[in-house]
Amino acid sequence: MQRLVDELIPKSLDELIGQKVLNSPKVRFILKGEFDILILTGPTGTGKSSFARLLCNELCLPYYCFHASSSGSSDIKKIIDTAKKTGQGALIFIDEIHRFTKVQQDLLLDVVDEKYAKVVGASTENPFFSLTPAIRSRAHFLKFEKLDDASLKKIAERSIVHLKRSRGIKEIEFEDHLVERAVKVSGGDGRRLLNFIDAAISCADISDGSVKPMFEVDELILSSQYSVDDHYDLLSALIKSIRGSDPDAALLWCYKLLRSGVSADTIFRRLAISCSEDIGNAHPDAAVFLMAVWNLFERVGMPEGEILLSHAVTYLASCHKSNRSYEAMKNVSNFLKEHDVLVPNTIKSNSKSYKYPFEYGGFVSQDYMGIEEQFYFPSEYGFEKKIRDRLSELWKGKKRYG
Repeated sequence: MQRLVDELIPKSLDELIGQKVLNSPKVRFILKGEFDILILTGPTGTGKSSFARLLCNELCLPYYCFHASSSGSSDIKKIIDTAKKTGQGALIFIDEIHRFTKVQQDLLLDVVDEKYAKVVGASTENPFFSLTPAIRSRAHFLKFEKLDDASLKKIAERSIVHLKRSRGIKEIEFEDHLVERAVKVSGGDGRRLLNFIDAAISCADISDGSVKPMFEVDELILSSQYSVDDHYDLLSALIKSIRGSDPDAALLWCYKLLRSGVSADTIFRRLAISCSEDIGNAHPDAAVFLMAVWNLFERVGMPEGEILLSHAVTYLASCHKSNRSYEAMKNVSNFLKEHDVLVPNTIKSNSKSYKYPFEYGGFVSQDYMGIEEQFYFPSEYGFEKKIRDRLSELWKGKKRYG
């Protein structure tokens, strides 16, 4: 027997519930096939893959579906070969497209530029930083929103009607509070809701054609559902624990994020920001270390990759900390909001008065700004203390270090 979620795959756009974006002029434009690359973003269970299938039907194109983590360049090349032989284009759907490498993305460019296929990518992440500029410039973007409670209730009602018809059930006696609970625990994910209902029906006894589902939701699942605010609170807790040099707390929030369905890539990106914002020049090798671990994680994958993530989190939390580079960025940004500055004659491209430092032993004091301002104030922690001491020695009497 098919799963309920498969039986209720939308057959038309009208059956896609809860996405206002589908009524926009942009979608009408897309349904005419006026695109090369389309990127669908949004949470899981909101209809992205269903929309891709419906779009393919609308355009009457052969449909190829891949997941970025398990598919590669060879799969795309096979489609190109088929298109060359048949002379017919196709629609390629790539789930989690942000996981595609630059080489794979470059191959997609050949696909669309030679008109072998149209590409639809889906991502639960913000794919902006992982997509190449060439892909972004050719792409249209549609954002799918988390389903609200009213939309989830419509899906629940539709599923009950379908179950009665398809499984010969006269009556399904759902108690109202159980449906409400299922909607809440689904967290805006229509697929999760249907799986809950499917499990509740499958585990219930049928008596005289009537079913009274025992809708027991696992408390672990319940506890792992959280709002958008909770999501950012957990990320904030992780970073603040690293900033506070508490590896135990950092591990706790890191693994709660993982258990709640947040991707390791999202966590690594936040750790990368922390390397510069919170650790900075106190331990500049932290950024190099993190990139090495991140690259290893991409090669190893889950679940063993959790060991690498733990390695990264405990290391960063244990490093010397300094936010002076971050503060320097804010200082210079605030200064430029209020002041305009000109390049001093000393360092213009055609300057006759520029002093080449290597002719003076590696350093010579000269005017590099044309103004008397200072934005960077190194701390006395870790490696940054060495930076402070060196700059203090070089610029003594002219800049305030130490």
